[in-house]
Amino acid sequence: MVKVDLVRRVMQVTILESPDVRDAVDVLFESVGSALERGDRVVLRRFGTFHAAARRMAPARNPRTNEPVPMPRGRVVRFRPAADLRH
Repeated sequence: MVKVDLVRRVMQVTILESPDVRDAVDVLFESVGSALERGDRVVLRRFGTFHAAARRMAPARNPRTNEPVPMPRGRVVRFRPAADLRH
């Protein structure tokens, strides 16, 4: 599913028009992204939890050339699905 599919699905169950639904989906994604940048957890009941985890500096390899490539320290987004999605 891509963003357009999500907008269409929301339009099927609401009386909102496409621009309004698109704006609402944009605000949702921006809000989740901002919260993760601040280091907050995002919990969507019955869907799952997103959080930003620290990534340690580690060696990596370019799969095409097999040359070592440094992977810098940073943060990555982790997702844990809710129990409803796990079965």
